[in-house]
Amino acid sequence: MIEFKGISKDFGDVRALEEVSLKIHEGEILGLVGPNGSGKSTLFKTMLGIIRPSGGSVLVNSEELTEKKWKDFKKKIGYMPERVSFYDNLTGEETLQLFAGVKGGSLSVIPEILKKVGLESASGRKVGGYSKGMRQRLNFAQALLSDPDILVLDEPTSGLDPVGTKEFYNILADVRMRKKLTVILSSHILAEIEDRIDRVAIMKLGKLTAVGSLEELYRGLNLPLKIYITVKDRNARLEDVLSSEGAKDIGYKDGYLTASIQKEDKIKILGAIMQMKESFTDISLREPNLEEVFFGIH
Repeated sequence: MIEFKGISKDFGDVRALEEVSLKIHEGEILGLVGPNGSGKSTLFKTMLGIIRPSGGSVLVNSEELTEKKWKDFKKKIGYMPERVSFYDNLTGEETLQLFAGVKGGSLSVIPEILKKVGLESASGRKVGGYSKGMRQRLNFAQALLSDPDILVLDEPTSGLDPVGTKEFYNILADVRMRKKLTVILSSHILAEIEDRIDRVAIMKLGKLTAVGSLEELYRGLNLPLKIYITVKDRNARLEDVLSSEGAKDIGYKDGYLTASIQKEDKIKILGAIMQMKESFTDISLREPNLEEVFFGIH
């Protein structure tokens, strides 16, 4: 388990992190989200030992990291930065050999890693001819070179199309099936990660503003559900029933009668509108999403 305990970081007069305390559990996928300038990258760099905090401490398995323990701990981390530069005249295999030399990894694992990330057939091609998706796979491959216990993924699908994004997460899922990995994942595309994370940590202006599972954050913010009722035409009676039972934001969109309802009113409202089932053909409910949680937290 990794624990940030009251971490602060100053760059001159600018405070990038303000007493951030966060526990990352072994084997979980933690989503770290926040706007540009929120402190995500600074927290990553602190975890990686690239920078040292101005205050607070980093603990691993309840022990504060000493200089020697920092070196040992960093060997357990695989880092996939948002942007990485490759030598275009090297092949994929040669690129990983270069990274292995820098990291002190074993050359013998390279063929297996290239196979894991789907670059086995392209290992002998020069990286200059790789597509964006292939470069991201190679970036992921270098993060796996040291057989890490912890993966830090900074905007791993940046610039990828939906197919490339799906392929990346399929590869990640396959890697995690073979080994119990702790994953810290940063992304600006909130809808992309909400079904892939166990917990989310939300940062704003260098502060950790919320942390927990999405369900815990939904409950804490008391965010409403969205109800969609398939109707053929506008139905004033159905609108009146929804309003009288406490529904809000009632309106029509794309052929649906829509409304916002509180979770505690769900059964009551469904019971009331089921008395008018001749007025509609279908009902669906949507839980709050990660984007609504993000904007609901101040």
